[in-house]
Amino acid sequence: MSFLNRPLGRLPLALSAALLIGAASAGPAAAQGYPERPVHLYVPYPAGGPNDVIARLLGQELSKSLGQQVVIENRAGGSGNIAIEALGRAPGDGYAIALPAMAYATNPSLFSKVGYSFDQFAPVSIVTKGPLVLVVHPSLGVKSVKELIDLAKSKPGKLDYGSGGNGSSLHLAAEMFKQQAGVDIQHIPYKGTNDLIADLLTGRVPIAFMSPLIAQTHVKEGKLIALGVTSPQRSPSWPNTPTVAEAAVPGYAVEAWYAVIAPKDTPKDVVEKLSKEIAKAVQSPAVKEKFAALGNESVGSSAAEAQKYIADEADRWGKVLKAANIRAD
Repeated sequence: MSFLNRPLGRLPLALSAALLIGAASAGPAAAQGYPERPVHLYVPYPAGGPNDVIARLLGQELSKSLGQQVVIENRAGGSGNIAIEALGRAPGDGYAIALPAMAYATNPSLFSKVGYSFDQFAPVSIVTKGPLVLVVHPSLGVKSVKELIDLAKSKPGKLDYGSGGNGSSLHLAAEMFKQQAGVDIQHIPYKGTNDLIADLLTGRVPIAFMSPLIAQTHVKEGKLIALGVTSPQRSPSWPNTPTVAEAAVPGYAVEAWYAVIAPKDTPKDVVEKLSKEIAKAVQSPAVKEKFAALGNESVGSSAAEAQKYIADEADRWGKVLKAANIRAD
């Protein structure tokens, strides 16, 4: 047992009192000078994707309010696990944080073994969330979610849908759709969204759930047809596109989300300061506008709200993965 972990009753009375006084004052003091040097924000995916774009928008705004540079570190690989594992090894001092997507909550159910557990981290904030878009190639001949479901039911196991990889948000959105709509469509996993798009645009794979950022140009050009958005309500960025729920699958809702997390032993007041600064950053008009252009809404939740949201998502998607018998290894 380390010195600091010994029960206070075994220490000299004066030293016990000093430790209690120090513990009472350490929290508020921790955030008073924070940050005194650059903060490193780990991004689990390569530069250029939605996760990276959101991290850079957030980092720019946080750099202004914190008075220190927020350094973006892209630590891609392992289906998002590499960056999270690195954060788990980082000191809990507020100078290393990460911006994972929903894979953070789903990977422990998807992989037989991951190099992290939820109790290693302190959720700081849900930064932003937004829908995916259900799109089809025009050659499929459907123009609504209901028509797609009817076609799929008339050809069980004959229609293919693509995703950016096994266990990706695009894959999970489709699996939930299959379960709730009662259809049998076959999954074609790709090594990334770029590979998927290439085949989607030729009609080789005719169905996919896509990021609004990627889907919007192809839909505007008529190369793809948007059937529905996956959010509970219509997206302000896609006002003429119904939700999947209102179109044909009541109760269906999937939102891609991005959160900030820190190592678990990060001082509580530092976590709270980061949470408040993130909320201010994402609610600023400039950031809200840029998030909206990505098809996302600004959230900026409290740390407690973030913890509950992530736990609920891990539970919900764990059930979907189990029901579909999906594993990544």
